[in-house]
Amino acid sequence: HSNGISISVVAYMLGSRIIEKHFTLNHTWKGTDHALSLEPIGMQKMVRDLQRARVAVGDGTKRPLPIEAGALTKMGKKLVAARSLPVGHVLEEADIAIKSPGDGLAPTELTRVIGRRLLRALDPDASIALEALETSAVGVKV
Repeated sequence: HSNGISISVVAYMLGSRIIEKHFTLNHTWKGTDHALSLEPIGMQKMVRDLQRARVAVGDGTKRPLPIEAGALTKMGKKLVAARSLPVGHVLEEADIAIKSPGDGLAPTELTRVIGRRLLRALDPDASIALEALETSAVGVKV
């Protein structure tokens, strides 16, 4: 037994999926159970808060919300040419810079582009796209 709804919500947040809560029409009636039971409005609030907790807990998969997309792009990073690079140049780490916004190839793809030959020239700060590179790596200078 517990008074109020907070213990039920905390129990859910900690993994409980079955909540038992006594219900009464008047918690001032005689009897211990009535004092610790929820009246209709309290039961509605507990159900509401449990539903909110379920949404807050989520499914365990972290993913950006649609409202975050603009900020993630603006603050994100991409791979760009560190300097002017000619057609046929084989990319080395020194040829690549990481800059905002994050509207291009992510820095996590760096190892995929090192050692690949450019199919077109790149100006300084131009985004590096996989489509601008030969399919396989030629050789890597580290």
